Amino acid sequence: MPVSINLSRADFQMMDPLTELNQAMRKNGLRWSLVRVEITESALSKDVAGLKRAIHNFRQAGYEVWMDDFGSGYSSLNYLKNFEFDEIKLDMIFMKDFDEASKKILTACVKMAKDLGIHTLAEGVETKQQLDFLQSIGCKRIQGFYYSKPLPTGEFAKLVAEKGIEIENWQQSKFYQCVGLVDLASDKPTCLALDDGSHFRLLYVNEEFQKEVKRAPAVFKQIVNEWNKPESEIAKRLHAFAQKVDQGEASYFDFKQTEQYLRLSA
Repeated sequence: MPVSINLSRADFQMMDPLTELNQAMRKNGLRWSLVRVEITESALSKDVAGLKRAIHNFRQAGYEVWMDDFGSGYSSLNYLKNFEFDEIKLDMIFMKDFDEASKKILTACVKMAKDLGIHTLAEGVETKQQLDFLQSIGCKRIQGFYYSKPLPTGEFAKLVAEKGIEIENWQQSKFYQCVGLVDLASDKPTCLALDDGSHFRLLYVNEEFQKEVKRAPAVFKQIVNEWNKPESEIAKRLHAFAQKVDQGEASYFDFKQTEQYLRLSA
């Protein structure tokens, strides 16, 4: 299971964190991809050149580097310009005052990060309302008390078993790493679907898509069921469309189903 370690400015001043971490990984026979290195935003304000080299070296060695507490300081955007990050952790301050202004800022941050090829994680998530909103704008990960407070390893394993939480395997992790950069923050109904060769499954839907579904939930359910009938002409066209996309052909097609006009594009 991947873990994160936090590094402060003092860690970089007192030692070479990359050398220490590499030694620990070799000693314990662990894969480099299992560790994420988190650096707080406040640590980036001094020795910019040195930290740029350190972050670059971590990434070259195979570690993901995340910026912690993004948005807590006054230079967040400047740091994104000057440093290479795989993921930014949106500060929990946006969850404390979860109003329309916070939602607009979060939406803009997630969209900007995706445009830069950077993943996003929201800190301080405690309610289903917050979770649903973050999913609708395409935020890839959440952290907070919504699922649980921090737990010892044994209690965490018990919680996962009791709640039936599925642990991602490496193939799933790699897949979601790719789709996590798809921008869902659109004013048009947008969803992300997975075709496994026999069935279509919706992975993400944005807020506008949810509104359309709520207008006629029974009709939408009928539409999706039709997509997954092997004998359905629509299902055959969908699979052919997915194969074109898999081959790198950007495409779209329009069709009418249950009096609804639909367009799929990729």
